[in-house]
This record gives sequence, C-alpha cells and structure tokens, in this order.
Amino acid sequence: MLDIFNKPIIGIIGRADSASDDDKVICSWESVRRAIIKKGGIPILILPTQTFEFFTTKPKEAPRLTEEEQQDLIRIVDKCDGIIIPGGYMWYEFDEFIYSYAYGKDIPILGICAGMQMMGCMDNAKAPDKTIRNETVIDHHQREKKYVHNVMVLENSYLKSIVGVERMNVNSKHNYHISKTNNLTVCAYSEDGLIEAIEDKNKKFLLGLQWHPESMIGYDIYANKIFDEFINKCK
Repeated sequence: MLDIFNKPIIGIIGRADSASDDDKVICSWESVRRAIIKKGGIPILILPTQTFEFFTTKPKEAPRLTEEEQQDLIRIVDKCDGIIIPGGYMWYEFDEFIYSYAYGKDIPILGICAGMQMMGCMDNAKAPDKTIRNETVIDHHQREKKYVHNVMVLENSYLKSIVGVERMNVNSKHNYHISKTNNLTVCAYSEDGLIEAIEDKNKKFLLGLQWHPESMIGYDIYANKIFDEFINKCK
C-alpha cells in the first residue's frame, strides 16, 4: 500500500520554451510530471534563480550564476529527494550546477535524452566535441513511434539489474549523442553503436538514458521498472 505521507519530492529541472501566444515560459514536460505522480512521487518544478529571459538567450551568452543565485538553487535542491534532468533543446549553467550539487550530495538523479547528454558532457569536459550529430543507419529522431530501435544492455550494469534483460526496444527522439565518457560508465548501446545509457554504480541512483521512458509508462514494462526503481531509491 502506498504511504501517502512518505511520497518523495522529485525536482524537475525546468525547460525554456515559448507558449502559443509567444510568451516565454519555463516548463515541465507533461509526460515527466505524470510519470512521477503515477509512480508515487510528488513533482516540483525547479526554476532558474537568474533574471534574464532564458528562451531568447543562448547558453554561451547567458550571465554566470552568482554566489547568491547558487545558494538559492541549493536551498531548492535540498528540499528534493530526487532530481530529473529532462530532455530539451538546450541546457544552461543552472542545469549543470544542480546536477553537480545533487551528484555530490548523492541525491538520486535520472537524466533523460538531453539531460543524459549534459551528464556525459560534464563527465567528459575536456572533449573537443562533447555532443555529435547522429549520422548512423538508424533515424534516432522519430517522435511519434512507440518503439524505434533496440538497445543492448551491458552485463553486470546497474541498468541490467533494474530491467533484467540484455536487449529491449525503446523510443527515440534525439538528433545528437555523446561519443564517450570519463568517470561515468556506459551501460547500453543502440544497434548502430550509439551510447544509449550511462550510470554510476557508486551512487544511490544515477542513470542517464538517451530514450524517453517517461513517455512509455503506459505500455512498456521496462520503462515502468526504471521509474519504480528511481522513485524507490528517492524514499
């Protein structure tokens, strides 16, 4: 039975976007919010603590976080039992700061698509090309399909202990990928050799996935297993 008084608070890093009336917003994807609730968590949106308009500002042109802005983010993250770094079109310094702080505090982290790419880029910060455009035999950007390709899950990985299989079918919505890691461990590849998942087995829960399990909750057993494990580790 679900303990309604012990639901973990899951912080979702907000993504910059534009509303239908052209107003700029910082939002959460509905699929992420709903997956958290379905699995027994309480979603909260982590907003940037800086005052510039994010959607119209390129990450490289954005002002750096001040110490006060960093401390404001720390106060927010300290209230979270877990962090989801969602997919999106770009990320900013505040995403990286949240990830680094949560990593250091061993707060469970689930990175999805661009969120995983950010994790990989920070792990391999000295690489000249941190993300690379897909140029392989599989079209990895097929937004409407329930399944696009298989991933091969590596033996003895944390991901394998969660899903229990060496091969599974996933959706796919990305144009870019990471080419290697440094301290994080690659735990799954696509059929055409792209890195599909990364992890750190020394953490309570740290997993980055190139696909979108939050969109598969309604029909895929392995997506459910991943979210179940994440929410349980956040309790």
